[in-house]
Amino acid sequence: MEREPLSPETESLWLRLWEIWQDNDEEDVVLDSAKLGDLEQEIPALEGRVKTALAYLQRARYVQYRSGVGEDGIEPILFDVYEPR
Repeated sequence: MEREPLSPETESLWLRLWEIWQDNDEEDVVLDSAKLGDLEQEIPALEGRVKTALAYLQRARYVQYRSGVGEDGIEPILFDVYEPR
């Protein structure tokens, strides 16, 4: 499967999501506002754009997520991250 190339900040997000998902034993991860805020702090180029980058990663076949109801309302729930090569 050929994937679209990523910008450096989007690739950093993908690799970080891989780590988060692995740390959660490949189980679903709720990306609540606190986790999204942490990601913005780790990758300042994505400030205010993490959800957009997440949607791009899904469209480009790097991750899969669905929307679900969390403590802060509708939140992305990460359920698969394709392994970095």
